[in-house]
Amino acid sequence: MRPMLPASRMTVCTDSTFKSWKVFLKVYFHSGTDWNRAPRAVKTEKTLLLLSYNNWDDYTIRTTFNAAFYHEGKRILDFSLKLLIENDTNSPVKLNALCKEGWDGYFPIPDTNYVSVPSDIEFYDALTTKLGVPEARKVLLLVRDAGYLLNILQDNAAEKLIEHDHFATSPLREAGARKSFHDGWKAFSGNSQSIQDFTLNIPGRDVENVNPVKFRFNSDTLPYDINVLIGPNGIGKSHTLKNLVAYWLGVAAGSHTQLSKSKHQPFDVNPNISRLILMSYSPFEDFVLDLSNTTLKDKTAYKYFGFRRGSTSALGKRQSTISRNLPASDSVESIFKAMADDDAYGFLSTWTSKFKTIMDVLQPALGFEKISIEVNPKAELPLSLKAHLIKGKDEKTYIHLTPVSHPKLLKLKDELFNAINTKAGVIFLNGVERLDLSSGQRLFVYMVINIVGQIKAESLIIVDEPELFLHPTFEVEFIALLKKVLAAFNSKAILATHSLAIAREIPANCMHVYRNGQHGLEIDHPPFETFGGNMQRISSYVFGDSKVTKPFAQWIEDAVQEAGSPKGLLAKLKDEVNEEMTIKILNSSVVDGR
Repeated sequence: MRPMLPASRMTVCTDSTFKSWKVFLKVYFHSGTDWNRAPRAVKTEKTLLLLSYNNWDDYTIRTTFNAAFYHEGKRILDFSLKLLIENDTNSPVKLNALCKEGWDGYFPIPDTNYVSVPSDIEFYDALTTKLGVPEARKVLLLVRDAGYLLNILQDNAAEKLIEHDHFATSPLREAGARKSFHDGWKAFSGNSQSIQDFTLNIPGRDVENVNPVKFRFNSDTLPYDINVLIGPNGIGKSHTLKNLVAYWLGVAAGSHTQLSKSKHQPFDVNPNISRLILMSYSPFEDFVLDLSNTTLKDKTAYKYFGFRRGSTSALGKRQSTISRNLPASDSVESIFKAMADDDAYGFLSTWTSKFKTIMDVLQPALGFEKISIEVNPKAELPLSLKAHLIKGKDEKTYIHLTPVSHPKLLKLKDELFNAINTKAGVIFLNGVERLDLSSGQRLFVYMVINIVGQIKAESLIIVDEPELFLHPTFEVEFIALLKKVLAAFNSKAILATHSLAIAREIPANCMHVYRNGQHGLEIDHPPFETFGGNMQRISSYVFGDSKVTKPFAQWIEDAVQEAGSPKGLLAKLKDEVNEEMTIKILNSSVVDGR
């Protein structure tokens, strides 16, 4: 709900208004056309928000600026700022022109109506952490932050620009900016940030037929943090996930061009998620590998994990290769990213340590003492790392990974991944003894590390068939670990599965059952509560078990016929039957019924 309307809905901020403030952080535009670098520091200002030219084009609308937040002389955040100016389609060129006309580059832009959206929601946390909320509000007024002006101040001039088609075409084109616009202002209103429920509209066989899937992530009673798509093979679960990825990112069928042609409305409300992480360890999946071939500026909004990796052929064509070592090598890259993110964003007041999360989640489950990586036998390491080396009982050398050893490893730069054996994955040690994990344990441990390495607050994790390579106990354990990660980062998950062990952990309102109906695909919820429910009942409803003749049931029918009666078969089997089979034999359909 928006706050009460102020006396005036127009935020009148004249130059004299800003001069009367003792604004701690100024906003400055570097004129020029050098687009491929972060804005350089200004010697006279130690704390500054800097903008510079960028030539990025969003369907002929250009609003992108390179941006950097300097605090006490240190650059603490790089991002992009989308700035839309009224009656203009090329904001960087417009600001250059204003500078030539005498503008000194310091915000606010004189005599101009404009709104802006940052590419990363961390921008708001960085402002409040380093400047405090009152000063951060002043900065948002200088850049005329669209979400803040619309939802907090209810600024008429801003609302006019926000309602213009150009605002959706350019400032809101990328997922990170949409997240910032939707949720960034909440840090200044007392509203909590969380992923909201949304409905995905899946196109049917004809234009008018749409299958809506309502994903529910919020409940005051049962845990709604995970939604499940369940049903037989080939029914469309993976197709749903592909559509969700394409529509949220705005690529392929979800691109601006395609949606304009099809007139399809993919969501009831745009999902307010900050990053989408997809995992699929099936050799037959064909999900999007990365965003390298897209026209999106932010290539990090989506991350894929699986057995495939994108590569370039000798002819320069994009192709994918399959390797069973990828989950292990990805885990090494992910744990380095986790520690790098802790270094880069640890100053944020709301930051959750990724390395600590990995330790807190996995240590109770595995019972290890140290996380490490294996050193290649011929690697030459600097003396600074000697104190962090461990000679294992297996005669192999390991580096103990800690927040202290990590910066020293980074000094190896390009030589880092030549010095370590990434194919061995992340290693767990008790003393000098390597923890022996089964292939299934290794996979779900790698999955957890890979998720934490890439996750941001309010991310959506998609896992296609997590039960592959995991027996039922590991399936349940993976769900337990996943829930801990989701809670730590205020994130949600969607799983496509056939697993009844997983289904029993999911409330009915979060379980989407796929089946073929008279008029095509039908998607509904079980009419009974599945959370902690009976797996046989769930199986019968989801897969129609009662309608399929089981091999053992057919064997009983044949054996009774051969024995002449149910009692004759029981006498023949003696103690080779259990109670359930005895009942089925006695209830079998024979002519004499004896």
